Amino acid sequence: MANYKQLEENLFIGPQPTTQDLNEAKQGGVRTVIDLRMPSETAVPNADMVRNSGLDYVNIPVDKTALFSGQIDALDAALKENEGPYLVHCATGTRAAMLLALSRAKQNRWTTERTFLEAEAMGYDLKNSPDFADFVQKTLGK
Repeated sequence: MANYKQLEENLFIGPQPTTQDLNEAKQGGVRTVIDLRMPSETAVPNADMVRNSGLDYVNIPVDKTALFSGQIDALDAALKENEGPYLVHCATGTRAAMLLALSRAKQNRWTTERTFLEAEAMGYDLKNSPDFADFVQKTLGK
């Protein structure tokens, strides 16, 4: 799983997986794939590709132009209600990093700046995207 970063023992993050990535994820112990892409973003449905690889699939559609805090709650619920280890992805991994950083920020009462630094530690610069930077600031209100 060379394209994916391990954030915790049971949590990996990254870009859109290929069939080979999914097979490697399964061999590495991943049980559930959490897809943050809109269904219209992929030519082949991610659900089919993931399930054909023998993994469980959860989709939380995240449109970067229509972000809302319920998506953070949906990710938290998916992580609690499904069996890990987990692979969380979107097209590039940025939406995944943003939602995971915001989830942690809410749990740990981080500032906006700390949340940006945590996303950077994951390998993603949220400040570089006006949509993501605005959402982080609005969500945390700090």
